[in-house]
Amino acid sequence: MTTVNISITDNQAKFIDKLAKDYNFDNRSELIRSFIRLFQFRPQLIDQVIEFPFEEPFTRSRSKMYQAVAKTGKYSKEFLKDLKEGLEDSKDFFYDK
Repeated sequence: MTTVNISITDNQAKFIDKLAKDYNFDNRSELIRSFIRLFQFRPQLIDQVIEFPFEEPFTRSRSKMYQAVAKTGKYSKEFLKDLKEGLEDSKDFFYDK
């Protein structure tokens, strides 16, 4: 058997631990392997995973999107600069500069 390491958030680890306990899996690995078997058996579920939980942004305006993110105060100047560049490059979705 191959060992694979993944990085997850603390909340995700707690969630996995709770699921493993609630559904009587011996450990995290057993639970994760069951997820993989499910995806192997029903690959169409992967399409749902890819789309979830993403939602269409509240606006298609580049400037409104940038302002909303900047207004939170959560992001560095470097991130905001990269965001602005990315929004400007997104010609197919956003409609203004």
